[in-house]
Amino acid sequence: MRLRARHLLLLALPFAFASGKQVDPFVTQARDGTLTYKTSERGDRVPDFSHAGYRGGGVPLPDVPVRVLVSPADGDDGARIQAAIDFVSGLAPDANQLRGAVLLAPGRYEVGGQLRLFAGGVVLRGSGTGEQGTLIVATGTDRRALIAVQRDGIRLLNGEYRILDPQVPVNGITLHLGANATLLKKGDRVQVIRRASKEWLSALGMDVTAGRQQFVWKPAAMDLEWERTIASVDGDHVTLDAPLTTAIDVALGGGSVMPWSRQNEVNIGVENLRLESAYDPANPLDEQHAWEAMNLDNVRDAWIANVTAVHFAGSAVNLGAGASRVTVQDCVSLAPVSEPGGYRRHTFTTAGTQTLFLRCRAEDGRNDFTTGYKAGGPNVFLECEAARSTGFSGSVGSWSSGILFDNVTLDGGTLELNNRDTWNQGVGWAAANSMLWQCSAPVVICRMPPTAQNWADAVWGQFVGDGWWSQVNEYIQPVSLYRAQLAARLGARAADALAPRAYAAATGPKIEEVVKDLAKRLAPKPSVAGKPLALQDGLLTVGGSPLSGREVDISWWRGYMYEKGEPTGPSITRFAPGKSGPIFTDDLDELTAQMVAAKQVVLRHHYGLWYERRRMDHERMRRPDGDVWPPFYEQPFARSGQGTAWDGLSRYDLTKYNPWYFARLKEFAGLARDKGLVLVNEMYFQHNILEAGAHWVDSPWRPTNNINDTRAQFPEPPPFTGDRIKIAAEFYNLANPAYRELHRAYIRQCLANLADEPNVIHTLSAENSGPLHFMQFWLETVAEWEKETGKHPLIALSACKDVQDTILADPARAAVVDVIDLTYWFRTDKGDEFAPRGGTDLAPRQHLRLWKGRRPSAASIRAMAQEYRTKFPGKAVITGLGEAGDVQPR
Repeated sequence: MRLRARHLLLLALPFAFASGKQVDPFVTQARDGTLTYKTSERGDRVPDFSHAGYRGGGVPLPDVPVRVLVSPADGDDGARIQAAIDFVSGLAPDANQLRGAVLLAPGRYEVGGQLRLFAGGVVLRGSGTGEQGTLIVATGTDRRALIAVQRDGIRLLNGEYRILDPQVPVNGITLHLGANATLLKKGDRVQVIRRASKEWLSALGMDVTAGRQQFVWKPAAMDLEWERTIASVDGDHVTLDAPLTTAIDVALGGGSVMPWSRQNEVNIGVENLRLESAYDPANPLDEQHAWEAMNLDNVRDAWIANVTAVHFAGSAVNLGAGASRVTVQDCVSLAPVSEPGGYRRHTFTTAGTQTLFLRCRAEDGRNDFTTGYKAGGPNVFLECEAARSTGFSGSVGSWSSGILFDNVTLDGGTLELNNRDTWNQGVGWAAANSMLWQCSAPVVICRMPPTAQNWADAVWGQFVGDGWWSQVNEYIQPVSLYRAQLAARLGARAADALAPRAYAAATGPKIEEVVKDLAKRLAPKPSVAGKPLALQDGLLTVGGSPLSGREVDISWWRGYMYEKGEPTGPSITRFAPGKSGPIFTDDLDELTAQMVAAKQVVLRHHYGLWYERRRMDHERMRRPDGDVWPPFYEQPFARSGQGTAWDGLSRYDLTKYNPWYFARLKEFAGLARDKGLVLVNEMYFQHNILEAGAHWVDSPWRPTNNINDTRAQFPEPPPFTGDRIKIAAEFYNLANPAYRELHRAYIRQCLANLADEPNVIHTLSAENSGPLHFMQFWLETVAEWEKETGKHPLIALSACKDVQDTILADPARAAVVDVIDLTYWFRTDKGDEFAPRGGTDLAPRQHLRLWKGRRPSAASIRAMAQEYRTKFPGKAVITGLGEAGDVQPR
């Protein structure tokens, strides 16, 4: 009755069809429950979505026995909870592949880090979500997932078997593999891969012929994948355990099957908890806190049940591309705290396959029920509700196929099976072969992608799109498509698995009783000397050995939110919400390990060219909203929560610093110490204030982007010359005492953040062609800080030749310099000197464009270095001029 009453209120809403196709339903149900599907000429039909969920749908969540009980204690509880998880993870699994549950007694637990579940058969269970239940509070400022359920990635086996069918239709389940079928057997795990081709992209209008400029799909990045199990082998055919959700067509690229395996990934659960993220109550838009309540990836047959998430900036639940056969049920997201901008408040989201969100509720979200890039499906949102939604529910990534929204209700926002065109760097066709069944929303969009279909049956709202529509503003049978498909496949009793979980009172042995080495596990880890960087007799050494190797180039602004989007370098402070690894939020341990393996010893870091990817178009206008595109290149300053900057988010506060940004630098520096690497910390990035006007418009220093009133320093509107900007003279002018103090405080913050890390060399700026007086001010500030603290970090002089030589001739300021960086001038074999003067309002590469001479050789660079080593024997000499960024002891 509640569903009927809600829908009746919407019957009077206006509706319109944009060339929509009003037809009879594509799925009908007879009185005996039998379902009948319309089928296209090539065999496509509405997919069987009932395979979504734990163990492929229709299987009750297991009641896992308690093995250890944890009660709250004073201080941070994270290590004690993790010790309990580790203990249970070490137990032998039973015949049902269950190890046991960690039960958290009622009370409040504070966790400053992350809780990680990594072994199959382990459950983290609380004692309820109410006031007398279990509350875990994510403290601190790290933008993490509070609970991460992550296994190792896929291990592919040998062999890739071509699919020989000319076409495998939507909902296809049988594949012709020829003789290769005999190499597979029932129970084998496979990836089914649908190859993207230029022909397919052209048919979709997602290639360069459509005039989309940089917003195109690349064939190599758009292969579709499904994780499946072989259900049977019959001659030269194999049958899968779940259907495919995009047709495989030889004319559009064809497909293949690849065997693979992954061990110990099943029966992982989180249940019966309340999770909260602490935040700064003075800033209602604070983002310096935990972003996700739970993140699951590379797991199969997992579940999250009866969990309430409060105040998280990003997601209550985020299922990664490696998540399959996962159920998320009876979960609630309340009062998220973040900027009202892009890639925030993705409340319940999945990029996986066969995932089910059941009876989940979101309040004040943005994109509440979403799927990600190339999510293979079937993925189902069943009986979910969103209150006061401000964005859309649907797919946030390209070509997510096989989505079912079944009895989903949105109070605010839109429900979409849509072409998102250039949004978020060219998502384009976001949803395919997907269904809206008995849903209501203020606006419902259903469009028809070429080579595929989308359906909307018995929906309420304002209607837009040329997809298939039936029985709009009417009821339809079955009431729930998922439930009906589940009953048709497994019988009427299968729906019993969808009932809410009941949690009986339970207890177990206390952690102090079963974890014998608990004190050892909780003891602080001893500090490790590692391989510290030192200056010895004018030579840089790490762990006592001369520093020698190559530099790593970082990315300033590139990236996508899906694999293979475009090649891009690492960036310590690049943030991709919910995603880690190369091109996303770099895993710094993995990054530093890769550097060691590649004999790369130095990474030069500076902040990004701009915060978000819309600015890659190099336009200079104010953005119409805060729908920012990730990955984000974090700036060193914190957002204030006040006003509106040029990118649509709140303005920066130049007196407050971004804790995530500085924590990432510190983490990298610590790993560099452990592994014998070096961080060159370039405090500024001059690229923002010269060349293209777009480099300046989003800068935190620009008056319209901060709350610190820098209008006396910088003209507004900016003095563009065509599409160019020259704001360097104003940036380097320190006559205004308030402005000078902002720089002084920022320089001191950069020094203090890395004060205890020896494997750091500080320089003034990347791309530095600035004036002498700013370099003098910088060194004076460093000297002042050193005198106050008694600390002496390694300071590099990296500047134009005239600035460099003047500083080195000044005994007081030269005494602060430990390293001479020969990067912004050079001498050729013939003795010709490229040595532009500092402070001439041209960037280094602009100076180089005016240079008509030759480039330096290895020999001429060595001669330069030897000259300065001879003149200043106590100082090290490095250079970024060497071939491919060589760093050699000089």
